[in-house]
Amino acid sequence: MSSVKNFVLDMLLALHVDRFVERFASLGAQLKMRRYRASGIAFTFVPQGGFRFEIAGDLSRFRIDPTSHVKSDTFIEATGGVTIGRYFHVGRGLTIFSTSHNYLDGTHIPYDDVDLLRPVVIEDFVWCGANVTLLPGVTIGEGAVVGAGSVVSRDVPPCAVVAGNPAVIVKYRNRELFMELKRQGKFK
Repeated sequence: MSSVKNFVLDMLLALHVDRFVERFASLGAQLKMRRYRASGIAFTFVPQGGFRFEIAGDLSRFRIDPTSHVKSDTFIEATGGVTIGRYFHVGRGLTIFSTSHNYLDGTHIPYDDVDLLRPVVIEDFVWCGANVTLLPGVTIGEGAVVGAGSVVSRDVPPCAVVAGNPAVIVKYRNRELFMELKRQGKFK
């Protein structure tokens, strides 16, 4: 059986099928980006090792500044509201949840049918590393940095650098330098 499998793989390789599949995935991502833009979302997707991304839930509750972008393997659940400010940079694998389940005062276990809507706000000039998860109700302050692999379960102050699961403050950026660069308009 493995000789048949190897033969098929060799034929597919000779035909450059892998390139065709990647090109097709790229076109699919471009179409999805156009669909989001047609619905009024100033959306920019930057592929980084793949072409998957999704904004789920109520798209009317999702806002992103045109200077910001998302990358591959992003999943944003927007029903509770998600706002992304200016010059947001992110690695691949961002996950944002803006709703949670009612488990405290519910009528069933482990939770009931009530969705608790809790907006997520990402202010201007925020940088999130790869594979970051933002939980419902958090605000990431201006100029904050969220380390790769972090799970953010509470608000992050402006210019804070957070990391871990749950994310904790590990230090602060040089706020005076940040404000000076902002004043000079040195953004990218």
